Amino acid sequence: MLSELLDSKNISQNQLAKNTGISVNTLRNLSHNKTSRINFDVLEKICICLDCGVEDILCVERDQYNI
Repeated sequence: MLSELLDSKNISQNQLAKNTGISVNTLRNLSHNKTSRINFDVLEKICICLDCGVEDILCVERDQYNI
């Protein structure tokens, strides 16, 4: 979801990294769903910079947990 949001706002991962101080590697992992946790500070910085809500960046995949 992060990749689509960045595309819609015409912002690169590199620019987001510069604007937030978040490493490009962290942003790349988030964009490619290769992370299992996220620091609340990172989430807050992304939301503030992109003027969005958490629901615009993350989604819950219920099937993954068989609940």
